[in-house]
Amino acid sequence: MLRRVNFYSICIAFGLSILLILAGSRYTDNNYYRPSPESRSIVEVNLPQLTSSSSNYDTEATIEKIFEKTRAKIQMEMKNYNYSFSGVSKLEDLLMESNGQPIRSIIISTWRSGTTFLGEVLNSVPGNFYHYEPLLKYDIIQIRGAPHADNALKMLKKMMLCDFSEMDDYFKYGKTHLHQFSHNTRLWDHCKFKKDLCLDAQFTSSFCKLFPFQSMKVVRVRLRLIKQLLEDKELNIKVMLLVRDPRGVMQSRQHRNFCQPAPDCWEPELLCADMVSDYVAAGRLLQKYPDRLIVQRYEELALSPNATTHQLLRFLGISPTSSVEDFLLTHTNVEVSGVSSTFRVSREVPFKWKNTLDFNYVEDIQDACKEAMNLWGYKVAHNASQMTSKDFYPLDNYTISQ
Repeated sequence: MLRRVNFYSICIAFGLSILLILAGSRYTDNNYYRPSPESRSIVEVNLPQLTSSSSNYDTEATIEKIFEKTRAKIQMEMKNYNYSFSGVSKLEDLLMESNGQPIRSIIISTWRSGTTFLGEVLNSVPGNFYHYEPLLKYDIIQIRGAPHADNALKMLKKMMLCDFSEMDDYFKYGKTHLHQFSHNTRLWDHCKFKKDLCLDAQFTSSFCKLFPFQSMKVVRVRLRLIKQLLEDKELNIKVMLLVRDPRGVMQSRQHRNFCQPAPDCWEPELLCADMVSDYVAAGRLLQKYPDRLIVQRYEELALSPNATTHQLLRFLGISPTSSVEDFLLTHTNVEVSGVSSTFRVSREVPFKWKNTLDFNYVEDIQDACKEAMNLWGYKVAHNASQMTSKDFYPLDNYTISQ
């Protein structure tokens, strides 16, 4: 009997020793958990599995399946679309792959003039293919004529016709600057899993032809050169010239590192000379193409985003949609930090320069921009007190001489 008790005592003591050893191996004196080598190996094995799950996307989906899914998605998004706004009766009338003609629009402006916001407004339209800044490869310059104008305009036309052939420079630039593609959300939905798709001219051309709407924003070409695109009946393009107070433009450009070394971006004299050139070109083009060109001041878009957007959509021949309404609701009433963010309390943006710029700098801008500001209806601030006063409203009426 005594031997049996001793045996059980030894077993219990041994068991308690094992438990104490295990507990000690899992906890430090401060009770912080230390994973055992086994648990660490499990984590290391699991991580690659999580990563590889997304990479299976394009191995499982052929390009034709991507096209099929895209067609189905567009049909679903366009289910309740009012085609009478677009002058057609059905979706196929707007699809290049069905020998239809999409609605094509292009925003012409300059850096930090509100094009990112307006571009995303148009991209919120269902079935829109967004050609974001196709001329990025030219760096920070304005194209006003030779030597770049012919090649740049040829490139814009080819893209609007969904022809990405012989555009090696475009794809070469995009290979190391993926933001050239990522703003085109419907294309990027596939390229983010397999980036080679965005670098494939044949895929991009065929994918582009699936969409009923095409929009483009360009900040490196002046309006007078766009006459060549307006004259092209095959394109049947509509143009929006977006103009902004040079004081607001220059205030915004101060927050962009790319801008300061480049004269076309940093010198107000060049900015305002382009504004005068655009004013003259707008007068001539409106006379010849009154239904194909519209001029919009950024301040009015920011102060009245809903009404102004509806006006622009009517001009383009695009029906208002709930997706556009949702975009405006979520992007004009909340502030999200970031110089390229389009989440802004929009009514607070246009005149921010009044309280952030030094008046001496404002005077320099106004001196360089007298003619441009007068043409486009921007009032001069005569002193620092007037500039910061709540009673000083910088917008005035303007008319474009035709």
